[in-house]
Amino acid sequence: MKNLFQKINEIQKQVKSVHKGSTVKINEKSSYTAVSHDDVTSLLHDPIANSGIVAMPRMETCELEIIENSKTYQGQTQISKSYLVKVWASVTFFNSDNMTEQFQTQCFAYAIDSGDKATGKAYSMAIKYCYLKTFMLESLDDEESRDYENSFRSDWRNEPAIRQWSDVQNELKDNKPSAPKTDYPASDAQKNAMRKMGIQFDDNVTKSEASRLIEAKNKDKK
Repeated sequence: MKNLFQKINEIQKQVKSVHKGSTVKINEKSSYTAVSHDDVTSLLHDPIANSGIVAMPRMETCELEIIENSKTYQGQTQISKSYLVKVWASVTFFNSDNMTEQFQTQCFAYAIDSGDKATGKAYSMAIKYCYLKTFMLESLDDEESRDYENSFRSDWRNEPAIRQWSDVQNELKDNKPSAPKTDYPASDAQKNAMRKMGIQFDDNVTKSEASRLIEAKNKDKK
């Protein structure tokens, strides 16, 4: 009877790569192909099940941040919202022939969506990478590209460092809630919108306060 690690090793011998099967749409004119969560789980489902391994995914932590972007056109300011979700997820592999044998892998991921899909996107991405790295699958994605490193908004660079997995484990072990998130400084777009609207504000105004001031000014106009 094979132990858990022997079974994982057998799957690593059987399955070596997963090919891009999904098209990700950026806008009406641009899209790219990528390896999706479903591509990976479809490839590994039968080998994992046939080997007698039970895989149990779990979302360990989930943090939500609302990102507001404002645009001013012909004196009118419009604010749109996106949702940034950060998750730590894990997959625990059990040997169905000996349930005392188990192995866990963890991964962090984040996703942004203007609707309600950010949590699912981040969770699926984290689980996808847990499988990819555990079974050493070649994904054919250019994951280490630096093309977009310099295109991030400046206020994102000021975000606190991501908590390490050891910190997450300690929180879960001690049953402590995550530390409350502090509000971030207002974006340049918000500050520019407030200047155009004649709103007075401090240099250290926060995102939430800037949004409140802009909304109040718009209500006054009506």
